[in-house]
Amino acid sequence: MNPNLLDLILFSEKRKAFLMLLREGPKNTQEILDRLKVPRTALLPQIKKLKEQNLVIHEEGVYRLSLIGEIIIEKMQPLLDTLEVFEKQEEFWTDRKLTPIPPHLIKRISELGNYRLIEPDLSHTFDLNPEFVKNVSNSNHILMFFSYFHPQFPSFFLDLARRGTEISLVLSESVYARLEEDFKKEEKELLKMENTGLFILDEKEVEIPAVVVSSDKIMLMGLFNESGRFDRQYIISFEAGAIEWGKELFEYFRDMSREIKNEEK
Repeated sequence: MNPNLLDLILFSEKRKAFLMLLREGPKNTQEILDRLKVPRTALLPQIKKLKEQNLVIHEEGVYRLSLIGEIIIEKMQPLLDTLEVFEKQEEFWTDRKLTPIPPHLIKRISELGNYRLIEPDLSHTFDLNPEFVKNVSNSNHILMFFSYFHPQFPSFFLDLARRGTEISLVLSESVYARLEEDFKKEEKELLKMENTGLFILDEKEVEIPAVVVSSDKIMLMGLFNESGRFDRQYIISFEAGAIEWGKELFEYFRDMSREIKNEEK
């Protein structure tokens, strides 16, 4: 077996896509061409290389993975999924602080799946991002962590709570201090509500600006760049794996936080 097998699989999108397709099961030539949408002349040379390395078998007009191919592709799937996450927004990831994400979740970052970025909306410079608001506002249960403050946060939180949304809210100490000082009325009403839970996170533990999870709909996450600034870009994903991943990240911060008890309300 060629020692450059890793290069053979990773350094050709056609070969990689072909192997991932065969992971679903045996396919004939026409099925493969229809699914991959590539010309026969472009694909056949790549298949030939995989056959030469005993990763693929061609019998009775059908292609399938060899046993070696099945083992390798199964083990490589997590790596390929992780590479796909980083390659999708390479510029974003290379300038982000990832160390605040706990190791067990960094290892599973592939679970973000088919995410995209929400970019700052220059037409709403002083408002909450409309796409952020739209995707969060129709949820029944929301988990939110913020270590940066926006003047519209208090009314936004309160509006969600008044609609009956169950809210678990973790704020950094500085954000909560701003809420207490400048938005006392909103803070008091928010804390009186039975469908809200408020937690305060020690400032030294805070190195992520935002994690927002709707239990059944959406996950959003903001990250500081290497300069420690938040440029209001959010990762957004609607996939079940990403929602569960974001929930675990929120719980990681909540478990380090202090809940505001009833007597403090």
